[in-house]
Amino acid sequence: MADAQEAQVTGLYRSIHAQPQAVRDLLADGEVVAQAAEKLARADRIFVSGIGTSFHAATVGEYLLRYAGADAWAVRSFELVHYPRPLRKGDAVIVISHRGSKLHGMLAVERALASGGVSIGITGKNSKMQDMQFMLTTVEQDPSSTHSISYTGALTRLAQLAARLASLRGNAGQAQRLERGLGQIPGLMEDILSREDDVRRVADEAAAYNRRLYYLGAGPNSVTGPEGALKAKEAAYVTAEGFELEQGIHGPQVAFEQEDLLIPISVRGPAQSRMADLLLALHEIGSRAWLIGEAPSAETVALFEGERWQAFSLGVYQSLPEELTPMLTVLPVQLLAEFLAAARGTNADSFRADQEPYKRAGQRFRI
Repeated sequence: MADAQEAQVTGLYRSIHAQPQAVRDLLADGEVVAQAAEKLARADRIFVSGIGTSFHAATVGEYLLRYAGADAWAVRSFELVHYPRPLRKGDAVIVISHRGSKLHGMLAVERALASGGVSIGITGKNSKMQDMQFMLTTVEQDPSSTHSISYTGALTRLAQLAARLASLRGNAGQAQRLERGLGQIPGLMEDILSREDDVRRVADEAAAYNRRLYYLGAGPNSVTGPEGALKAKEAAYVTAEGFELEQGIHGPQVAFEQEDLLIPISVRGPAQSRMADLLLALHEIGSRAWLIGEAPSAETVALFEGERWQAFSLGVYQSLPEELTPMLTVLPVQLLAEFLAAARGTNADSFRADQEPYKRAGQRFRI
């Protein structure tokens, strides 16, 4: 019986639960990070490049590096290659890739090297990425095509870079808050993961009624919404979309229906008053809601007293810089994807390559 139960545990599930220890291990390994930060401190601009989940990491990286005092920009690897901004020798390029094997990730590496500036790779162990000036490895290759641990691994490396860079730039307060916050992350992660049954119930209900899922977040969590939607699609093949908060208000919200599940991501920061506006609007429509974080105002607290609205706490996270909160908010959406796949009977790890039409479709282009 134990062997049968073990066989049912997906690679995605194992990776999700391995993240707290992975973050601890990365925080204990900072020598190359410090060397890379020394070079970044002298860069005029920093471009952070990635595709898919790695682009979401790049966007959080932009916020982290700006918090440290750098002029940083997230850019999709495809655009870095085909629609490039002019790069100068004083610039730095960080390329993020899980395996270092994706076509435009490799072309982004070539572009970074050709620029003549600082080049940094953030990638998993045993990656195919080569030749970058600094290689910041993260974790063993993710056993699931629905990447999870490699995402938080990349965020950890970016946060370490930001903390060191803030110190080098004389921003001691930001450096201390990042370092102290990073130290708190693994314990907060473990608390979130210990409450996975709360997420499972949401997933089971959503799968039972075939609900459409809409994720919304702002600032550093503007990509947590798209990341959550991406994980749900990859693992469970559901209809899911992720929006930056204001983009969701400007048009998409008229498509939200009463039987859809809205997943707002709400943490303390400048966007809270606007998030409150959205929640009040959703309540008028009558949509279901599962909020990750905290109600953004006293008026919206009362909205969660009915059975159609629920909230999932991030624990005592409030001392963290907002730029670190994506390392926590991503865990509930990863778990939701895992449990949606279980409820729908899909293979969370396969990227649908176990189904012949999708396998043939994947052979039509090089990823």
